[in-house]
Amino acid sequence: MQQKTLSLMQFQKRFGTEKACRKQLFHLRWPEGFRCPRCDHGEAYFNRTRHLYYCKACGYQASLTAGTVFHKTRTPLTKWFWMIWLMGRQKSGISMLSLQRMLDIPSYKTVWSMGHKIRKAMGDRDAFYKLAGLMEMDDTYFGAPKPGKRGRGTAGKAKVVVAVETPENKPRFAAMRVVPRVSAGEIQALVHERLAAEVVVRTDGWQGYSVLDNPPGRHAWVVPASGLEAVKLLPWVQTLIANVKGNIRGVYHGVSQKHLPRYLA
Repeated sequence: MQQKTLSLMQFQKRFGTEKACRKQLFHLRWPEGFRCPRCDHGEAYFNRTRHLYYCKACGYQASLTAGTVFHKTRTPLTKWFWMIWLMGRQKSGISMLSLQRMLDIPSYKTVWSMGHKIRKAMGDRDAFYKLAGLMEMDDTYFGAPKPGKRGRGTAGKAKVVVAVETPENKPRFAAMRVVPRVSAGEIQALVHERLAAEVVVRTDGWQGYSVLDNPPGRHAWVVPASGLEAVKLLPWVQTLIANVKGNIRGVYHGVSQKHLPRYLA
């Protein structure tokens, strides 16, 4: 069931205190009530100073934040929750410098590290989702020391394969994969990892996409005569690529190839 996005005021009312944030983490970790990670006992003492749960049976010390992006953080959970909400809600992206100012986080290094942990968590969550139904797929390139050759023969740029799920001709989910080179093998790897068995993939006429022809009926070729034709024939994947590039240029002012996968996530 799709959940309704909280408004700013609703979010503040629900997660405006440390107690409220910890209550949410408790529910996510133990939806049926406390269970000891070691012995599975159902009762514990709560240490308010250290924010730990001590199992009444074996004495194991369980933490709400262990194994999460909040582990050993010194930043209040309210700021973490706000940062997650803002990063997840802003379709155009939001810079770490803006978040540092908005959330009054003293160190840019701290907010930068928080942002990368959140991006990784988003990527890890989406990695389990399989795209299905009608899809569009294309490849694109990010960044370069200076302008150079365009297209698939370009050098010095990060290469990315992009797939967009388009039920009823509307975009729903997407997958973007940074690859060492755009090749049939890398396309097949993305298909195996992120696409469900029952899909129909629309691509341009590049022969590397012929790997999608097996099994028959899965691949629908479209052959654009120009870049403008590609936008018409593969509108949603082209729109996503344009939006991502615009965000990286305008909001983040460029991203290194090392960190690009997390920004794409």
